Amino acid sequence: MTQTELDCDVKGNAIDEEQNVGAVDTDSFLPVPETELKGVKDLPSTVPDDEEAVDYKKLDLCHRLRVDHLFRRRFIHSFWLFWSCFGLGWMVGLYGPSFADLRQIVNQDLEAGSWLFTTAGIGYLVGSLLGGILFDRFNKLLIIGVSCVTMAVFTGFQPWCRSYPLMLALRFLSGLGGGGLDTGANADMVSIWDEEGRPYMQAMHASFGAGGIVAPLVIEPFLSEKILENVTNGNTSELVTVYGETNIHSAFLISLAVILTGALPFFYMYFRICCCGISHKMAAKKIDHKRPAKLPVGLKIALCILLCACMMSYCAVEDTFAGFLATFCVDYLQWDKSTSSYATSLYWGAFTVGRFTGIILIRFLRPVQLLCGYLICLILAFIGLFIASITMTEPAVWVFIPAPGFFMSVIFPCIFTWTEESILEVTGKISSMFLISASTGTLLNPLFVGYLMKNIAPISFLYVLLVESFLCFSLFIVIYCLLKVYIKTGSRSQTFEIVIPPPEEMTTLRVQENS
Repeated sequence: MTQTELDCDVKGNAIDEEQNVGAVDTDSFLPVPETELKGVKDLPSTVPDDEEAVDYKKLDLCHRLRVDHLFRRRFIHSFWLFWSCFGLGWMVGLYGPSFADLRQIVNQDLEAGSWLFTTAGIGYLVGSLLGGILFDRFNKLLIIGVSCVTMAVFTGFQPWCRSYPLMLALRFLSGLGGGGLDTGANADMVSIWDEEGRPYMQAMHASFGAGGIVAPLVIEPFLSEKILENVTNGNTSELVTVYGETNIHSAFLISLAVILTGALPFFYMYFRICCCGISHKMAAKKIDHKRPAKLPVGLKIALCILLCACMMSYCAVEDTFAGFLATFCVDYLQWDKSTSSYATSLYWGAFTVGRFTGIILIRFLRPVQLLCGYLICLILAFIGLFIASITMTEPAVWVFIPAPGFFMSVIFPCIFTWTEESILEVTGKISSMFLISASTGTLLNPLFVGYLMKNIAPISFLYVLLVESFLCFSLFIVIYCLLKVYIKTGSRSQTFEIVIPPPEEMTTLRVQENS
């Protein structure tokens, strides 16, 4: 057999074996039999890893999943990120409906019980900080898996804590896991998709909202019931509202199981890499976004501070509205816990629908356009809810409760996407910086709102959220104007370098012309 025939035979065998064992290099989660792995790793791949070699982007989703191996790997990986964020949303969705029952277990009033939200915010901040540091240094699959386990275990056992400090410690640790997962998932999603990541980023955050919908519905049957007791003092009697025994322990165990399943795929992929040596590289090639190439240091610092402030004010609104909505409905609107839980679930439903809508809108609108429109509508929604609440117009309240959820839905992922495309590259450190700012808002705002609701009036809840929504919109306008001014002045101040040849070269040119 000649050398040419030998080469053709080797290539033919490689093609045949690759057709039979297509999952070796492409499906990062699907298992591959050991017998099929032998002799495959050293053979050349017939599917180009370079995405630019073949343009698959024009194909529909089903067709592309069949022929584009790298896309299939990214899609499967993204699905597991979606599921882990579903668990994160589930955990956050428990906070509001379970707030009164957890306070009942440890016998704390509204103002003291607000530390449950603040402690979770502190844990989220620390988790975001650690996640940003560790994500760029260690295996990201392991970090995401450990974050899910931490979140699941310390969420599930909170109702068994009869000691308030112990419950606060568990809430801190569950927030720690949530912050690590949020940082890792956002940075990972940006890194594997880049220019194609807009809809997938929106879908991941929609999964977060879906978890927030389901959690209040699951916990609702286990909440303590409101009971009216007739208390007699001398010759007078009055009706006093008390609550029966809570049964939320079962709901929190269900939550533990659901959140824990989000860790399993990442541990599986991690051990496949360690044991089988299978590559898991999926990072997308970076494209030249329309962001400034080099920002001045002062402007870069200013933009980072403003972006963090914008993220902090938005997350303070989102977290506080979801966490205190049920309490506001019970204390101010005089609804029972069951109805208040349905109101929370309705909010999360609108939040999720908004994020799924964002998957479609982001294909046609730029992130900056969505941010501007949704922030304006968010302010109008809070104004409508405020008017409906003070006039006690219950149908209008039911209309305006989901409205803020819908208009808050795309803001968080759009800030990430806008930053990546138009301002700065979103690295693990930038993602961590955003989430630290978000955690700062979520740990300070509950204390402030809880104090105002107890000592002034429950309607203070809506006053604070309306002011913070205005603040978020104002910061967005300042960032947008700074970028516009810099781009406009930067294009005018461009300088051109004129290279003059040295005298020796000029002399040589004159001699050649004379000759």
